[in-house]
Amino acid sequence: MPAFLLINNRMEHSILKAKAWQVFLVLLASYFISWFVKETDVSELLKLVGFSIFCIWLALIGNTMNQLDKTQEKPGVGWFILNVVVTMSAPLASKVLSDPDFVVTPTSFNAKGSWVIPALYVVVAYVQIHWFVASSIVAREQGQKPEFSQVLGTAILLFLWPIGVWFIQPRLNRIFNTIQADTLDYPLA
Repeated sequence: MPAFLLINNRMEHSILKAKAWQVFLVLLASYFISWFVKETDVSELLKLVGFSIFCIWLALIGNTMNQLDKTQEKPGVGWFILNVVVTMSAPLASKVLSDPDFVVTPTSFNAKGSWVIPALYVVVAYVQIHWFVASSIVAREQGQKPEFSQVLGTAILLFLWPIGVWFIQPRLNRIFNTIQADTLDYPLA
């Protein structure tokens, strides 16, 4: 197996094995530090780093759940990855463009004129990445495609991640433990 696949598998399996407190601290660290930084640009950069780490956490969960899905009908992981990239790059693009009609930060957005459509896509992309991850988790737990009402609670927990991580991560741990119990030849690397 190529080395880059082993690294990718380790990273993905790590996200399933990590404890809730570990994920919480990693996700919260840069936000927490930004509260005490007086320099506005540095504070905004720290918030952007925290937002990026959160998006990467969602991407790792979504991609891992997709790889674990053994059915032939896999949801659109390509759109998911594209939407993660769009969501992560929107605040950076907003900063680089410095257009007062298009302001996207990790905590808010404002768009006017021709920027309304791209801003709406960023909002849709942000919602889709949460929904994809929630749907993937519930589908893996139930062994079948979940209904809207079954996914909604998990999606809300992902949107409210400082609270949700305490409920989502133990579920990921149980998924990992189930996989380990079901098969002996599942790669641990």
